[in-house]
Amino acid sequence: MKSNQKPEPEQPEPAYVMESDDQFYAIIVSSPIRYEVEPDAETILTFFVIRRQSGTIDIFNIMKTFQNDKCISRKVQSKLGISESKITAELEAIKTHFTEGVREKTNFTISWNELDLSSVIGRYAQMRRIHAWDGLRVWTQPDFSLN
Repeated sequence: MKSNQKPEPEQPEPAYVMESDDQFYAIIVSSPIRYEVEPDAETILTFFVIRRQSGTIDIFNIMKTFQNDKCISRKVQSKLGISESKITAELEAIKTHFTEGVREKTNFTISWNELDLSSVIGRYAQMRRIHAWDGLRVWTQPDFSLN
């Protein structure tokens, strides 16, 4: 007897793990980057900036490329152990670097959508802000309420 169920899509490894006392510091998302040579493709850069319990800050860049609404490529980069006193300059350098690099290669100028969570305390308060921001898709676990 054959099953009519579709196979579950392969889930990628998590880009990062947050421990119980870690907090988001910021989330920065690029506008979709388009390519002349592949008009059906677009890339989105998402930077998750996390303040660790230790007091240092980690940045995780998830770069996803989509073609016809299907993710065809996912790359993860990280920069770990940044001091809070250097994070503003680090984030500005990242945005400048990616903006100039993309403009040089594709003649496309990235615009950035940013959510500052540095003063939002508590995981639930942060998740409510992220969900209300609508800057990226957010899924919650069935036992996780935003109310």
